[in-house]
Amino acid sequence: MLKALMELLVPSCCAGCDRPGEVLCGECRSSMSGPRLIDRGPGLPPMYALGQYTGVARRAVIAYKERGRRELAASFGSLLTDALRELPPADLVPVPSRPRAVRARGFEHMALVAAHTPAVVRPLLRLDRRVRDSVGLDADQRAHNLAGRLTCVPTRARVVLIDDVVTTGVTATACCSALTRAGAAVVGVVALTAT
Repeated sequence: MLKALMELLVPSCCAGCDRPGEVLCGECRSSMSGPRLIDRGPGLPPMYALGQYTGVARRAVIAYKERGRRELAASFGSLLTDALRELPPADLVPVPSRPRAVRARGFEHMALVAAHTPAVVRPLLRLDRRVRDSVGLDADQRAHNLAGRLTCVPTRARVVLIDDVVTTGVTATACCSALTRAGAAVVGVVALTAT
């Protein structure tokens, strides 16, 4: 009853296009219906993105990550579940957020997306508090920003690394390296979007 009352007072609208109704309409979902293979350099496991970080997909990711639209986690989890069917079976490892970002949001955004899939979720990676926001940093600056500030719990699991946006690929590279050093077999990287 409370949900129905909230819908009446503040109707849901699509985070991608603002169309009333669903939290992510069918048309906007189709813009994130990957996985599409992306190339961010040698030495990485296969890397995929569900959509490009433009238009409605970009708006939806920002709405989820920066504007409190937590209900998008279920939609993104569903899209991720569909994409994972094309990869070898593996557990999911979310790319961690900076501790300051987690405090500001109140949740680990990719861990919440992963929780909306049927896969086993392993939050094995940790960033320390010295990591800066990577927005505006080039590839070298991003690598320097992460150097010595990413740790991983030892494991022998087969895993897929998941993230919201892949830009230069530096974060994915650092995470895959940390996972491999910790004993994991990384079979792929899947991002909601890529630049």
